[in-house]
Amino acid sequence: MSSESKVEQTSEASSMEIGTITFPFTEAFRYCLESIKKRFTRALITAVSILLGIAFYVTIRSMNVILPNVGQQPPQAYQLMMAIIALLVCGVGIINSMLMSVTERYKEIGTIKCLGATDTSVLEIFLIEALLLGLLGGVIGSFAGWIAAIGIYGVQYGIGGVFPADKIGIVMFQYLRYISEGIGISAFLSVAAAAYPAFYASRLHPAEALRYEV
Repeated sequence: MSSESKVEQTSEASSMEIGTITFPFTEAFRYCLESIKKRFTRALITAVSILLGIAFYVTIRSMNVILPNVGQQPPQAYQLMMAIIALLVCGVGIINSMLMSVTERYKEIGTIKCLGATDTSVLEIFLIEALLLGLLGGVIGSFAGWIAAIGIYGVQYGIGGVFPADKIGIVMFQYLRYISEGIGISAFLSVAAAAYPAFYASRLHPAEALRYEV
């Protein structure tokens, strides 16, 4: 085989390898943690926006447990409207934060894509990062919202209104259901809201990303 043929085969093999590197989940997870540490302020703002939205949502939902215990009917229409507003504000905040994160990381995205990262790998990195922030904000926000509801209505109706002795098991189950609901909604909303920014980041051309000036 001639040297020219060997060079051509080597070039073809090299070109086939470009863009075929994928991140294992553990490596992508580690990369996301490092990214959150490097951009802690922005990550904190995103997590707090999720936390506040979910806290408000769980507080509103907890009214369904507390008010019937004191002989009142929960305002269903008001609850639904306020819950939708809280989740919309939360979703818009996540989209804005993730788009800004993509803009700040153009060169970083271009570099890892030049090194061979696939579009799917870049997509996964941003979605995992959004999921981590969503879970963090969701867990803290859900418990904060529940504690706020207990505090507000406990002062107004007493401990018996929020923890009735005759049905404490049912009430605690309902509280835990709403807390779990808040965490699940937070995780889903974070990933869904980050889908477009993550897709946009994954489709960036490496050369254009490296030339971009923030």
